[in-house]
Amino acid sequence: MEENFENPSSEVEAKKVKEEISNNLSREERRKIREKKKAESGFPTKMTGYLWFLLIFSNIVSFFDGWGTTAIMLAMSGWGSPLNLQNAFRQFITGDFDLFTYFNISNQPVVMGIILSIAGIGVVAAVSFKFLVDKFGRRPLTLVTAVAFMTFAFLTAFSPPGSPGLIYFLIVRMLANYFLSADVVVIIMAEESPDHLRGRLTGIVMALSNLGGFACGIMQLFGIRVRIFGAYLTVWQSLYFMNIIGFILIIPLFFFLKETKRFKAMQKYEEWRKKRGLKAKTGWSVPLQRKYLRPMALGMIAGFLVMVITYAQVTFFGYYLAKQMKMSPKLIGLVTLPIMISAGAGTLTAGPLMDRFGRLPTIKFFSMITLVGGTLISVPGVFVLGDIPNPVLQAIVVLGDCLGALGLYIVTTGVTLLPLEMMPTHIRSTAMGWTSSVTRGAMILTPFLMMFGAETLGGLGLSYQFMFIFMDMIFFTAIYVVLMLAPETKGRDLEEIVATEVYAERKEEVKKIDNKPYLYWTIYISSFVALCFLYYQTSGAPIFNMMIMLGFYTLLSVIGILVVFIVRKKFM
Repeated sequence: MEENFENPSSEVEAKKVKEEISNNLSREERRKIREKKKAESGFPTKMTGYLWFLLIFSNIVSFFDGWGTTAIMLAMSGWGSPLNLQNAFRQFITGDFDLFTYFNISNQPVVMGIILSIAGIGVVAAVSFKFLVDKFGRRPLTLVTAVAFMTFAFLTAFSPPGSPGLIYFLIVRMLANYFLSADVVVIIMAEESPDHLRGRLTGIVMALSNLGGFACGIMQLFGIRVRIFGAYLTVWQSLYFMNIIGFILIIPLFFFLKETKRFKAMQKYEEWRKKRGLKAKTGWSVPLQRKYLRPMALGMIAGFLVMVITYAQVTFFGYYLAKQMKMSPKLIGLVTLPIMISAGAGTLTAGPLMDRFGRLPTIKFFSMITLVGGTLISVPGVFVLGDIPNPVLQAIVVLGDCLGALGLYIVTTGVTLLPLEMMPTHIRSTAMGWTSSVTRGAMILTPFLMMFGAETLGGLGLSYQFMFIFMDMIFFTAIYVVLMLAPETKGRDLEEIVATEVYAERKEEVKKIDNKPYLYWTIYISSFVALCFLYYQTSGAPIFNMMIMLGFYTLLSVIGILVVFIVRKKFM
């Protein structure tokens, strides 16, 4: 049995790697030794024909995952005012408006927030499914997730109008969220990639999700509609209907997909353990063991805080531009393109940047870019008077959206990649299922939070730009979580990362932990609270409402930093 890969999480492997690190070999010499061992075991050290196929297949799956995610944002915003009179006439005749109008809840935006929050339960429940990926393999579950996700996304197109249609819409959205498929192909890409290309290749797969959203926005912009059975679907229904293309592309390509070498090696090791009456190392609760606390805390806390921001921006920035920046549907459709390009550029360049400069330096730099973008998004809304559009303020907000999207998606890629690299093969999917359940649990919280905070508590004061500026606080905390818990994994073998960062004892390093970051974080949070009171004076929001929202975001930040303190103190 090949110990290096069939049992990468064993104490024997941890000891071997630890001994290797302690010798006098340079980092480059150790890297060459590992590459030689990997090549002898059949692991690629450069791009191969199969890796190119795998990249294409994974990108197609990720593309439609992003398409389905973006469609809900566009449908809510009422984007896509047609660019010609013929389409405008069709829109008028068929009542092709946004989801609020379609379901007769135009005056009840909080109801839509609740519906979207409930639909997000499907993501949280997905951990029960992700365990099957570790038990039965990446390959078979890839087909199940991809086909199921596209099926329920496709069925969303046939939601009946009016209030009864909300029930149907809710059910299919919950099921589609349960089978989000991009997570599995990201794991496959990470396990098959050469060490020095892992960030680049997995980053490309994540980027194709944004490209899917970009293509979805173009279809919405031009008011393209599908005609079936002699009648036209609305634009938002047509977006969901187009998932049918995914079936045509993905199912034939699936038959060329192979099981990952790491999973097959681990499967052999599990069979060896089973023959000797040993307990299986897989299980849905295994990632919750104490030894995995560091990567799990990193993925869950940082991932959740970043996802609250990402999902709020992706879902509601169009609604913000329409309602508070007074942009027309056509203008929103136009400005969506540079914002989507920025988001796509962020995810496309995230991997190469992290492979070139390292995970942590890249995250640190682009977190500053994101904070600048967030400020440009939030501040101009205060100066909008009545219903009069202000082109200068609109341009500032769009520039902020572009900078924020660029930086945020690079940071998000890093927050996704780092915990994945720290998890052993036998629980990688299950662990990512747990972190996804928590991080994408933001999909439950964010819609209600945004609608309730901006619509119910805010009125004309505490509104969408105020919701976005609050998020700077939790974003800053998320970056602290990453920088204080994550190791630098650039160019390192997955087995080495697990052995040295999860299984190896780190008592000596714990003694060297610097506590100054806690002081810096406290100063920042205190200054931010003071800033919020100043900002509240200009917005005219009721003080009680502002305190509710400020208290909520402060609580999220405090919980995040407390978890960091506990993990660093006891388990690093």
